[in-house]
Amino acid sequence: MPHLDLTMDPSSVVLMLAGLAALTHGLTPGEVSIIAGGGKPHEGDKNDCVDAAASMDGFFLDARFNYPWGLVFDKSDNSIYVADCGCPDTPHSNDRIRRISLSDSWVTTIAGSAQGYQDGFGKDAHFHHTAGMVVDEDKAMLYVCDSANNVIRQVSIKTGEVKTFAGNPDSEEEDYKDGKGLDARFYHPQGLYLDVKQNRMFVADTDNHVIREMRMPDAEVKTIAGSPKEKGLVNGRGGAARFYHPTQMAYDPYTDTLYVSDHYNHAIRTIKLQGYEVDILAGSPKGEPGYKDGKGTAARFNYPEGIAFDTTHRVLYVVEFINNCIRMVTPAGVVKTLAGGPKAGYKDGSGKGARFFHPTGLTLDPTNKVIYVTDQYNHLVRSVTAVGHNYDGPAEMVYIEQNRPERQVVSYWNSTAAVMLMGAVVFLLLGTARVAARKFCVKRSY
Repeated sequence: MPHLDLTMDPSSVVLMLAGLAALTHGLTPGEVSIIAGGGKPHEGDKNDCVDAAASMDGFFLDARFNYPWGLVFDKSDNSIYVADCGCPDTPHSNDRIRRISLSDSWVTTIAGSAQGYQDGFGKDAHFHHTAGMVVDEDKAMLYVCDSANNVIRQVSIKTGEVKTFAGNPDSEEEDYKDGKGLDARFYHPQGLYLDVKQNRMFVADTDNHVIREMRMPDAEVKTIAGSPKEKGLVNGRGGAARFYHPTQMAYDPYTDTLYVSDHYNHAIRTIKLQGYEVDILAGSPKGEPGYKDGKGTAARFNYPEGIAFDTTHRVLYVVEFINNCIRMVTPAGVVKTLAGGPKAGYKDGSGKGARFFHPTGLTLDPTNKVIYVTDQYNHLVRSVTAVGHNYDGPAEMVYIEQNRPERQVVSYWNSTAAVMLMGAVVFLLLGTARVAARKFCVKRSY
């Protein structure tokens, strides 16, 4: 049963609300809400980034992002880490690693401060086009594609120390080389997938058009699919296959299959990790863009980006950059739109009534109930309710005494909710029930 945990905090006058907008809806699949960010959306056809948001840390809507890219959920501290890329190669670049605490909706910067390349601690470190990233929760370590520097960086969550893990920023453009650690070479890598159990990390070496495998912890890199600098759309085994700008990856542990967003081929590809056989799961066999739900090669995508596999429901989630939507893909290749649609914009809501503006990154919470998305051109991080979570029923309310410190619980289903901050008094409305409470913290759980 879903419920809200309401904790009185006598020492604070700040409303700390994790996912404020999420309270305004039930748990219908495809329900879209804001998690953090309140910047000005990208305007029309502008491409110079002058209308971008900023890099301010802060609470919920007070925080600012600037074209956020990749993101990953860390269940060890109930946080989302965001690669806040900014507009590359301009003064408006953020190139920071940000943390969103889902316990209180505070956004902080843990590393990065300016575009460039430099190892170091916290703001002394520099990145250039932060993209996809993963987390090793046991080691409290993030791994980040520092795309324009052609390297994979590691970021200590505890200390903020940034080190180069693999690749070399001094390598020539369009470089490629298998090897160990700093001897390996990448060309604009954008996606990572970490398989902790097998001590391996997969890298989408985007502009080399190949998929690499990195053995951990020594960062020994080898190419498992595709041929460097040879773009195309060809199925086959290992080096005989061809990709065109692969961006992100997900893993199906049931079939030992790696899924790949083959960006410029407008397709979702599969790599069977036993033998490295590459095939098309869904999308045009000719690399044609479009927007169409359907099965296998009858479906159409338009620049698929972030991707994640829901191990509970055995479904793949894909964000589409141009189609401005979240799609679901089954292991049989059946494609269905979960939220959003081809028309760009900003709107919370359910299913195709929601609007995104070039979403890029995607991650799942550990329960596979919530999808988190970087809505890049809206400068936001948003949540989307995953499949299998449609609750309906009457609301229940527990009265909250103003000065009682103990935790109170409110159970709710598909009821409406609104939050209004009036000085230090917050009115929480669920259905017809009302609670007047002062200085409290709200946290969702299921």
